[in-house]
Amino acid sequence: MFIVVSFLRKPISSGVCSADMKEQSKKVRLVHNPAAGNEDNDDKDELCQLIEDLGHHCTVVAKKDAVKKIDPETDLIALAGGDGTVKMTIMALLEKKLRFKRPIAILPQGTANNIAISLGIPLDCKQAMSLWKYFKLKNFDVGMVTGLRGKPLHFIESIGFGVFPILMEKMDKKNRQDNSADDEIRIALEQLRKLALTFPAKALKLVTATGSIEKDCIMVEVMNISSIGPRLVLAEDADPGDGQFDIIVVTADQRQKLVAYIDGLLNKKNVIFHIKPIRASRLTMEWHGKELHIDDECKVYTGQQLKISLLDSLIEVIVNGN
Repeated sequence: MFIVVSFLRKPISSGVCSADMKEQSKKVRLVHNPAAGNEDNDDKDELCQLIEDLGHHCTVVAKKDAVKKIDPETDLIALAGGDGTVKMTIMALLEKKLRFKRPIAILPQGTANNIAISLGIPLDCKQAMSLWKYFKLKNFDVGMVTGLRGKPLHFIESIGFGVFPILMEKMDKKNRQDNSADDEIRIALEQLRKLALTFPAKALKLVTATGSIEKDCIMVEVMNISSIGPRLVLAEDADPGDGQFDIIVVTADQRQKLVAYIDGLLNKKNVIFHIKPIRASRLTMEWHGKELHIDDECKVYTGQQLKISLLDSLIEVIVNGN
């Protein structure tokens, strides 16, 4: 396990620490995904130069090599990519039993960048690097689901049923090579609006330590962060380091609340999603449908009971310390 004592200056609260990276040069492992986002993103050489201009030593590796042959003297892992790059790196660390665990610095270069947004990290890479001078190390929980075929699966954004996995499948089939990030988000919102209006509600049974729900629903999302997909802020106060999920259940009679929220986003208004989340650290779910996603992947599901729980504070991410 990685010990953060030499990397930090003083603790500021439980599970969160601050530091000044100007105290000495750091060894930074830059994981770069050239396919993330659009052509306006900085390339690996530009990003590496920006890091070295801050006084640090930078080594660049491809996304697939995020934690391969990692130098034991590496101080932090900088991830230049989107939500998929962040997830792949965290999953790689978990597969290696966290023995290469280092603080993660996110340099957002994806389309939605929901993880960065949820953590308050600037979407401009240079501004994100500016956090490194004075920063907090924030604990980041990882979700775990059992009940599907094979071994337990993990997620860092959300697991859900209903309209959202269908949206993911439809967007995967579209030819979107020339679209900007804004175009991608708009197209996804328009498609989601159609689904929200037409998707047939299906029976859900959800049980937490504080109670149960049995209702017909069009959307269920067990969220570890505040936003998913085309920047849908469904759980505004979600904290990925607090040991709790924020569970969003959109019932059949709440369909218009979801549509109204999507309309607000399409009209670029500052809108709030008005369905209050349920908070829990573990739950069981059964859904009378086949639509299921775990983070950015759709999975085969046949209505079996799933058990969902949290692995507390497995990862540390650099966030704003001011």
